[in-house]
Amino acid sequence: MGHDGGASPPGVDLAEGGASGPAGLEHLTPRQIEVLRLVARGMTNNEIAEALFLSRRTVHAHLRSIFHKLGVGHRSAATRYAIQHGLL
Repeated sequence: MGHDGGASPPGVDLAEGGASGPAGLEHLTPRQIEVLRLVARGMTNNEIAEALFLSRRTVHAHLRSIFHKLGVGHRSAATRYAIQHGLL
């Protein structure tokens, strides 16, 4: 279960929130986790927008927020984070 009492997305254990360093998955919204998973699968912003029925601007905004929350600066670092935390 998530911190708000709702179910956690599959493959996401929000109980591990005590890790040091940048914010973790517990600070990402379910939609941001979904976007992160697709980035980690190698999808472009346009492909993600089409798959999730979002605008490219919305995908870009999600990515900026994801990068900020995870303390990473680019897609490859976000992908590494996703792999290390079992999102693939």
